[in-house]
Amino acid sequence: MRLAKLSRLPLLIAILGSFSINAFAIEATTNPVGVIQVTALGDSDSLISIPLKQPAVFNGVVNSTSGNVLTAEGSPGWDAGEWADTHYGFLRSGSAAGAYAGIDVNDVSSITLDIEGDIQDVVQGDSFSIHPFWTLDLLFPDGAGVNASSSHASRDSEIFVPSFGEGINLAADATYYYYDGAWRQVGGDLSADFGGTVLLPDSYFILRNNSSSTTVTFTGEVVMGDLNLPLIASDQGQQDNIVGLQRPIEMTLDESGLGASLSNGDQLLVWDLAVAKKNRLAADATVYTWDGASWSGGDSGGADQVFNPGRGVLIRRAQGGQLEEVDWSNSPNYGN
Repeated sequence: MRLAKLSRLPLLIAILGSFSINAFAIEATTNPVGVIQVTALGDSDSLISIPLKQPAVFNGVVNSTSGNVLTAEGSPGWDAGEWADTHYGFLRSGSAAGAYAGIDVNDVSSITLDIEGDIQDVVQGDSFSIHPFWTLDLLFPDGAGVNASSSHASRDSEIFVPSFGEGINLAADATYYYYDGAWRQVGGDLSADFGGTVLLPDSYFILRNNSSSTTVTFTGEVVMGDLNLPLIASDQGQQDNIVGLQRPIEMTLDESGLGASLSNGDQLLVWDLAVAKKNRLAADATVYTWDGASWSGGDSGGADQVFNPGRGVLIRRAQGGQLEEVDWSNSPNYGN
């Protein structure tokens, strides 16, 4: 499971480079809500992560778990299947706080999570919420934030959803473009609408503008507590991890706590999205290397502000002795 713990703390607003937070409001009974805009340059590739959550559609308490099924306390009275494939469960308290998993199916009071094996460390009384995934339609309503394509062959903006396969320099898993009022997939049925395509909350996508610059707008819930992001290492060679940090303000490497989850030789690759470029390569990135105790690279190593709202990064883990997953525990740098 992946996820993030939420709480109710004031939101600090910051503006850095091409990323701007235009407005925010704090609701009395929910988490802070923010609006973040990300500029994607023209004739360029932008690695865009998701800095805010879709607001919760349900908040409740765990009654019990069995295998990968979580049952809510009380009688929420959900419609059977209403959360399937479009929503995820998010644990707000307890030992597993900060983990999320997609919902495969639900009945009137339980959700079946998209995980292998049993739900870990979740007990009666833990709080959880249900959130919609961001999709192409939700993030780019009526094509807002991208350039509409003039034809299937002439694509003014393209969305590359990365692969989560084994190895490094992974090709895109799928490519999408907005044409004739709907999202289309390269290689897919030309008449089909792919607007329901899910964008994962702890990853990034690449927006390629082949013509003019665009502005992508996020409106949603601020993650106020810890985030726990899974990072994979392989025994076969280096392994790329496609990462988006859900934070509304910039954060330094030292503040991020990333090093504590890494091994000697692991790297963080960060691209300057204020410089227009397509086909961004590792050679174009600023590379930070972890030596087991501190960061080197960039202007001042761990003191560099590398995590900007809405910017995706790549964590390249060195070859390990075995295939393993570790959790990066990230705490917010905005306080009371």
